[in-house]
Amino acid sequence: MIPYLIFAVSLSGLFLSIYLTLLPPPPFCEISSFLSCDTVLSSPYAKFLGVPTAFYGVVWFAGAASLSMLASNGKQLAKLALGWSVIGVAVVAVLVYVELGLIGAVCILCTAAHAMTVAVAALSFYQFKS
Repeated sequence: MIPYLIFAVSLSGLFLSIYLTLLPPPPFCEISSFLSCDTVLSSPYAKFLGVPTAFYGVVWFAGAASLSMLASNGKQLAKLALGWSVIGVAVVAVLVYVELGLIGAVCILCTAAHAMTVAVAALSFYQFKS
C-alpha cells in the first residue's frame, strides 16, 4: 500500500513540477506581495545553471515515482528510495530559505511541491522501517 501512496504523491508532484516548468503561474497565485508565485518564479533564483528550478522537481519526482515501485522489491532499494527522499528534503530546505530569506516571497504552488516532497520522504521512511 505504501509504495502506491508514494507513487501517487510523486506523480502529483511530477505533474505540478511540469506545470511550473512550462506555464506561467495562474492568477490565483497572486494573493499579495508576499504570497506571489510570479515574484518567486521570475526571480534570478528561478533558474539554476540556466535550467528552471521546477525542472529539477520533474527529475526528482520521476525518480521518486520509479523508486517507489522498485523499493517494494527489497530493503536495498527501499534504502535507495529513502536516500533519494533525504536529498529531496534537503533541497526543499534550501528552496524555502531562498524564498523566505533571499526573495522575500512565497510561491504557493512551489510550497505544494515542497509538501509533496516531505510527504514522499515520510512515506519512504515508513516503508524502509517496515
